[in-house]
Amino acid sequence: MREVQLKWSPESISKSEIGLITNVASSYEVVAHLEVAKDGVRQLVKIKFKEERGPDDLMKIPFLIVEGPMRPHPLPENGGTGYIVVWNNHPLSVAAINFDSLHVIPPYVIGEDGVQITIRGLPEGVSGFLKVARVMLPPDSINVVDIAEMEDTILKILTPKQLEISILAVRSGYYESPRKISKKELSDLSNIPRSTLQEHLAKAEAALVDWAVKTHLSK
Repeated sequence: MREVQLKWSPESISKSEIGLITNVASSYEVVAHLEVAKDGVRQLVKIKFKEERGPDDLMKIPFLIVEGPMRPHPLPENGGTGYIVVWNNHPLSVAAINFDSLHVIPPYVIGEDGVQITIRGLPEGVSGFLKVARVMLPPDSINVVDIAEMEDTILKILTPKQLEISILAVRSGYYESPRKISKKELSDLSNIPRSTLQEHLAKAEAALVDWAVKTHLSK
């Protein structure tokens, strides 16, 4: 299994069809894939429209269909922020769908800072998609990670308990800004005393930072 991060700069995006999105929205964050079919993907999108731009402008983009709001919320107004459901049949999205065992991992943002997406799948699927991407929309940078190797490295750095609590903390939003859960709430959720939980997290954080710094310095 491999994971690949692909990045496109704002300049590259502005010269492509994807630039049609950034002309309308300052941020187009794909929160989830609601449905994946052979001819496109239904996306739940958190969108921030530019001033005087709105859903009607998004509908003019050839590869997007605005299907409606995320009920019970209304469609965001022109210049506003909100959630919408969009059908996306951009050729690059369709290409990703048609490679076996390949997944584009949300969330990812199309915005003023460009685009970064993460794909995960079997080596042959990842390799095939990268060939297509280089023709359709050449990435400015590609970072390939061997998932099995990465998991093996993490297991050498962290104890099983540290890893378990770290995963729970990440999934619960502890490391988001602002935090979605407090240490006390995380302690209650994990049924681990707060002082013990704090110790596990502190040691995990220190071990990962130490590993990251040493890896960087060795390059």
